[in-house]
Amino acid sequence: MTNLAPMMSSDRPDWNTPPEVLDRVRRIAPIGLDPCGNEGSIVGARVTLSLDDDGLAADWCNAGLVFVNCPYGRTIGHWTAKCVQEAALGATVVALLPARTDARWWQTTVPHAMRVCFWRGRLRFLGAPASAPFPSAVVMWSRTRIDDESFGDAFGDAGWMVTP
Repeated sequence: MTNLAPMMSSDRPDWNTPPEVLDRVRRIAPIGLDPCGNEGSIVGARVTLSLDDDGLAADWCNAGLVFVNCPYGRTIGHWTAKCVQEAALGATVVALLPARTDARWWQTTVPHAMRVCFWRGRLRFLGAPASAPFPSAVVMWSRTRIDDESFGDAFGDAGWMVTP
């Protein structure tokens, strides 16, 4: 039996978003807030919070489009719950997530999204030695129809689009 553990984990949780994803996010609107920023990030948000700034405690409303590429670890459910919470308050949130449809955090938060794009192929995160060993999804939580149309225009040809 082959040991798949090394393919399913990483020694770091903060791989940076590939430009091909960010280019599409910026087609929706300029990125106002990156609550999960780090030194190597190329998100280019108007406001960037590092993990030390505690983006989970910050107010995301009135920041413009919020882009989330949170740490892919045990706290991911806290981040997706925050996405749902802030969208309910009026924020537009777009998140890059591992497509873990069997995970509790996925099943309790992604159904509240307006749109999901299951990315075609495997992404290669900035600085990563190879493509990710898991599929990815770009998820948008929002309450406005304009955001829904913009998301569809930006991601429609990037993968399989779903409206939960």
